[in-house]
Amino acid sequence: MSYFIYPERGIYHLPRKNILVLSCIDLRLTDNLLEFLHFDNLTNRYDHFALAGTSLMTQADNPELAVLLDHAKLESGIKSYKKWNEVWRDHVRIAIALHDIKDVYIIEHEDCGAYQNFLTKEALSAGEHSCHVKFSTALAKQIHQFRVDDHTIVTLNVHCFLLDLRGNIEHLYSIHDKALPRLPARKK
Repeated sequence: MSYFIYPERGIYHLPRKNILVLSCIDLRLTDNLLEFLHFDNLTNRYDHFALAGTSLMTQADNPELAVLLDHAKLESGIKSYKKWNEVWRDHVRIAIALHDIKDVYIIEHEDCGAYQNFLTKEALSAGEHSCHVKFSTALAKQIHQFRVDDHTIVTLNVHCFLLDLRGNIEHLYSIHDKALPRLPARKK
């Protein structure tokens, strides 16, 4: 039994098949991430891809969000950051081909070093939480109708979450291929 706070039942579709998880490289929350994936009945049913900042660098070519990145700081330390979205998208293609994924979990976390180091001061003035919502939601919208090749588009259910430093999960955003079913009221 988990003692963590997770999203309420019915907020998003629980995946029935294999999924792809995108998370940060932060070491502090690995066990909490796994606990949440087990809670959602995803044990041994996910590919895991980690990028510093989770969705942050996937948006380096997004004109609306690229202005929030400190490109001078990034270019001095991470010369390939503009290619991270391409690498991420290649991984999505592989996960679709090999494991027939239908869902993607984007799991951001608070107190993220990549956000604190690579966003402009102006961006962070709105608060780190707000930045996580902007970047993860933008990525979710980009990959919902995912172009595998010139002839194939796959619809993915995409779910964005924020993991806090105690292991609690906040649901930020989901985009589904169909409406959520009405769930019966829970008995108290």
